[in-house]
Amino acid sequence: MSSYWVSKKKKAELVELCDQLGLGTDGYLKNDIESLLTDYLNTHPKQLSNDSAFSGYYDTLGSRSRSPTKGLNSNVLVSPFDAPATRSRWRASRTAPENSTADISTGEESVSPAPSLTERTLRSGSRRLSTRTPKSIRIIQETGKVPLPPSPAIVADAIESHTNAIKDNAMKAVERISIQEKATGLRDRLSNVVSVNAVTLTYEAAFLLYRLIPFVYLVKIPAIQAINTAPHSVLLPDLFVLLTADFWGPFLTWLTTAILVPLGNAYFFNLTATAANVARSKPYDPTISTAPEGYKTDPLTFAVTKALVAYLVHYKGFDFMGLLGGESLKIVEAGVGRETQIIGAGIAGLAAVWESILRR
Repeated sequence: MSSYWVSKKKKAELVELCDQLGLGTDGYLKNDIESLLTDYLNTHPKQLSNDSAFSGYYDTLGSRSRSPTKGLNSNVLVSPFDAPATRSRWRASRTAPENSTADISTGEESVSPAPSLTERTLRSGSRRLSTRTPKSIRIIQETGKVPLPPSPAIVADAIESHTNAIKDNAMKAVERISIQEKATGLRDRLSNVVSVNAVTLTYEAAFLLYRLIPFVYLVKIPAIQAINTAPHSVLLPDLFVLLTADFWGPFLTWLTTAILVPLGNAYFFNLTATAANVARSKPYDPTISTAPEGYKTDPLTFAVTKALVAYLVHYKGFDFMGLLGGESLKIVEAGVGRETQIIGAGIAGLAAVWESILRR
């Protein structure tokens, strides 16, 4: 076991001390170097206790005396001939003959030139220690068998491939449900004058129904302090009004003036059907494109008739010889608006003119 003086030093300092003593430390770990240096200092106290580089080691061994020889264990202070045959973890130093010569010159016990049993044991233990693979090298060798994480380039390629796969799957899903084809079909169906008339009439009907159908109280939702909301009343339309004349009077008035009368007039004065019949009566000419089919009701005539009827009814007071009630006309004017019907008719007329230009 190494002393505190040895263990507190860094590995570089221990290697430097071992180099001063001629001890080889190649491939040794810090614990091996500590054991090697401690064993050597314990076996050579007389030669190294006065050395300033190693005197601190001997000062920490015992508290009874500052002498390096009094604090040492009796099992440690033995000569090389009397030491037990224990395994040493240091290599045979080349300075052993020099230390023996120094002992002879100072009058101490002389060392026999023939190697003793202790020296042979130390040398064999040193050779076994030098052939052992250090722990750090074993860790590096074992780490090489573990698969390392991929490089950033490989990770980027993997992300890109997954992104492309998701994109391809999304495109295939869009193609399967035919969103683009359905959107194109819807656009083609709405891109005509009939759709324009339907939108304007739906707009007028919505305003009129909002005026005719009242909303009644159903339930009140209390305030919720957790989400800071105010009390809110839930209202639902009273559909029982559909059973009364107060609803059907104004609604039939608007239906007659905005749809039925213009529709009947457009059916009998259908300029598009006449043009289509004239085109079909001509001899076939491959250089001329086939004329499109005409509408059953002329959209331009419908728009003009609707604007004319709205002007006569709401501005001139024409009631179709008493068929239209004055109270119903007032409700239609308040709910839909006189200007709204004329503007809707104008929009439909412009769409009809533009469509007829594109057909030619």
